[in-house]
Amino acid sequence: MGKLEGKFAIVTGAASGIGKATTKRFVDEGAKVCMVDLKQEALEASAADLGLPEGSYVIAPADVTNEEQVKAAVDTCVEAFGTVNVLCNIAGISDEGQAVAEYPVSEFRRILEVNTIGSFCFIHYVMPIMQAQGDGVIVNTSSGDATAAYTYEVGYSASKAAVKQMTRNIANECGEGGKIRCCSVSPGWVATPMATQSIADFSGQDFDNASEVGDLGPLGRMVEPSEVAAIFAFLASDEGKVLNGIDVIVDGGKTLGKA
Repeated sequence: MGKLEGKFAIVTGAASGIGKATTKRFVDEGAKVCMVDLKQEALEASAADLGLPEGSYVIAPADVTNEEQVKAAVDTCVEAFGTVNVLCNIAGISDEGQAVAEYPVSEFRRILEVNTIGSFCFIHYVMPIMQAQGDGVIVNTSSGDATAAYTYEVGYSASKAAVKQMTRNIANECGEGGKIRCCSVSPGWVATPMATQSIADFSGQDFDNASEVGDLGPLGRMVEPSEVAAIFAFLASDEGKVLNGIDVIVDGGKTLGKA
């Protein structure tokens, strides 16, 4: 029996990267998953590529910045599985590494909408379900950038710092008796399409930030999505039942001495 047997989870960002890897890990551990991402076709391709067994998942395309679509995605999970035990907020975007004076306000607003408000919107709609059943785990995605003040990442860092603090607030407010837990995971450089794009964006700038982009810490390599997914699975399982309000840094030591 897997450590998530009998659990019903929503995983956002499930079409690629960490979200895709987390979907696979959850299903392998016995959970049933509501896969959420922007496009239906991408979700279908992800499920097919993972070889997920029939009945182990449902697909719910949604823009995390659209409240009606978020609510519909939560409803899809409840209609398919009867409830929601776990929410993994993994969907997110990065910025293009612009200096503060050149960083458009519209871009700052957009990254907060996706990374921070999008996560809160899902929490807002699953919380009544979890409170009614007296059980639930929420795992948000923050970042080492939330505490390590890298240059040219003001929008992304701000959005992830907000997620990290929001996690603590929710854990304190809703965690009485250990029934509902809220934690966050802070990946470093992970071998995902988003990380690859971020490195390309940084290297294409006029400033020299190559030393930071190339610094992978003591581990000396990028973290694999499956390694981050293992942390999500542990936090969501009963093995992590005494963990609440914590942030788990999964970066191979990259931010040591910088946060």
